Amino acid sequence: MPAAPPAVAQGSTDLSRLSLTDIQAFVTLLDTLHVSRAAIRLGMGQPQLSGRLARLRRLTGDLLFVRGPGGVVPTATALSLEAPAREMLTQAEHFLAPPDEFDPRKARGTLHLAAPDYLDPMLLPRLAGRLRTTAPALALSVHPLTDDLDYAQKLADGRLDLVIANWPDPPAQLHRLPLLEDELVVMMGSHHPLTRGDLTAQAYLQARHAAPTAMRPGLRSTVDAMLARLGHARHVALECPVFSLIPYVLTQTDLLLTTGRRFTEFFASSLPVSVRPLPIALPSLQYYLLWHPRARRDGPIRWLREQIAACVRSPLSSPDTYSNSRD
Repeated sequence: MPAAPPAVAQGSTDLSRLSLTDIQAFVTLLDTLHVSRAAIRLGMGQPQLSGRLARLRRLTGDLLFVRGPGGVVPTATALSLEAPAREMLTQAEHFLAPPDEFDPRKARGTLHLAAPDYLDPMLLPRLAGRLRTTAPALALSVHPLTDDLDYAQKLADGRLDLVIANWPDPPAQLHRLPLLEDELVVMMGSHHPLTRGDLTAQAYLQARHAAPTAMRPGLRSTVDAMLARLGHARHVALECPVFSLIPYVLTQTDLLLTTGRRFTEFFASSLPVSVRPLPIALPSLQYYLLWHPRARRDGPIRWLREQIAACVRSPLSSPDTYSNSRD
């Protein structure tokens, strides 16, 4: 690895210098964090992969990867480029796919989606409305993400079509599409004493908290794992298996809920709750879609991916609505 990144020409974006193979090499390095393993997966020699990495370094003006224990570690720039790189590969797949005769208005059958109930209040009403108006004969079965759900195997054998998740390290063999980045905030009942004035880190850590029930005993929640890495711990006084019930609990208790801003905005419009900035700097929640390579050109599944992405990414202030009018 060179000691410093090569200089890059400012103000120039020459796309002819970049190939999809370069992007694929970059994403594979992110998945494996190991040069030789990435080269094997790509079916190329290690010198060839190193050459592609060198070209990406020249184009970005950043090292992208540095040596680490047992492999390589991505730089902050590399991590910031991950989502657009994966999106580019997904769009290239769509571009290269053969013409698809899938017509949602004529489609029949059932599509299977596994998703966290964190997204259910925001996603399902919109998605159901879209299916009703654009694919009236197509059914959707939503599966909960539980500890005993072998989602990778179910995607492989077709019992699941898509999975929405935010795990740090999903299986590398699955295709992935970034969906949503959501800032962590704190929600509490509007009667809570901590609604008055700024919420401090000390007050936050000393308060009582509500959290989703762990998928298995001893497993930390995403927020608790983040706090532990910073040397912090909080008192979780209530674990609830249905995430969307917790906002209602907040209206009758002194509990705090740490969750994504979009989730809080959804409930703040109808419940007496208050939202405050999180006083401890934690990473945002990252949600993405997963599917098996076998389904990458499947018309109904590809169509459902597009509908989910549109529902999740559109502002909450402009929800899709169902209309029973006939054109």
